[in-house]
Amino acid sequence: MGKSTSVAVIDDDEDYRQLYKLWLPAEYEVIEAGDGRTGLQCVDDSVDAVLLDRQMPELSGETVAEKLRQRSVTPAVVMISSVKPDVDILDIPVDSYLRKPADRDTLLSVLSTVRTRCEYEAQRRELLGLADRRATVADAVRATALAESDAYRRAVERLEQHDVSPADAVSES
Repeated sequence: MGKSTSVAVIDDDEDYRQLYKLWLPAEYEVIEAGDGRTGLQCVDDSVDAVLLDRQMPELSGETVAEKLRQRSVTPAVVMISSVKPDVDILDIPVDSYLRKPADRDTLLSVLSTVRTRCEYEAQRRELLGLADRRATVADAVRATALAESDAYRRAVERLEQHDVSPADAVSES
């Protein structure tokens, strides 16, 4: 029998923490935290993935994601938020961004994808996460707003420079 997957669910809404815990298969070990500060303290080298709310007390999900990326060993991070995605998510260092309420199949699929990306070298993983977030933004934001966004333009240029398309974020899982 293989090692179980450890997932930290960091969300100030207990109902969402319980829902994600119910949705994750039995072989997942779930660690729960109700705020960003506690969540950051719970995430160590044994945690494989993090399901992270964006708006929380103590530390925001954005701050938690930034602090996690500064560590030598970084788990896969999926931000799940009720905040409509906008170009600002391009600067959040997460592997994927989902909008609440996400359904079980989407959550499990994205979790599997980002866990696979953790096996890649750091730059490839980062670029695939950026491609994933770019696709999310492109689906959620009007084309005119995207055309006016420096952050979106920089993301597109960076991905093109490294020959990474939004389709790569899906195909390399």
